[in-house]
Amino acid sequence: MRAGTGMGTAAGPGGNLAAVLEALARCVGTDPVDAADEHERWGLYARAAGADRCSGQLFEAVGLEPDPNVALGIVLRVMGELTPAARTEWVAQLSSERDRAYAARRAAETGILQSGSVARLLQRERISAGAEDLWSDWLQLRLAECSGEVVVLRRLAMKGRTKRIRRLASRRLRTAEAAGEAGS
Repeated sequence: MRAGTGMGTAAGPGGNLAAVLEALARCVGTDPVDAADEHERWGLYARAAGADRCSGQLFEAVGLEPDPNVALGIVLRVMGELTPAARTEWVAQLSSERDRAYAARRAAETGILQSGSVARLLQRERISAGAEDLWSDWLQLRLAECSGEVVVLRRLAMKGRTKRIRRLASRRLRTAEAAGEAGS
């Protein structure tokens, strides 16, 4: 998991997007991109997101990125690879309050997804009733796809927000229950 960048502020030294993009291109081993073209910038960011050694430059680019949708996309793309503390730093790089709120929710849900036991979270009194109502479709779908906890799958099979989530959770629940019976 990536640690925090330790960079602190969005602008960093110079605060020049073109210079950061050049450094990022060098880091991933590609030619520099046109700083005025958001599609070229996104392609570079996507390559850099897969290269841990480039996280400092990518972090700086988020704070300098003129297109808030591109900046949010970068943060969401790297979220699962970040430590909880680093998620907070990356979220703070976003310029709009709306995007920061959205990314902060995704950061919290990423923490739920990566927690040792979602079933344990469901057992807590304060979130047990209707917890799935608080979870985004994104989190519900990922839990339906990858949770092996029968209690979580059962809850999503009954109360998942969309038909797709309920069907997937039901299918995985049947498989998990059959595997449990076979192992008994």
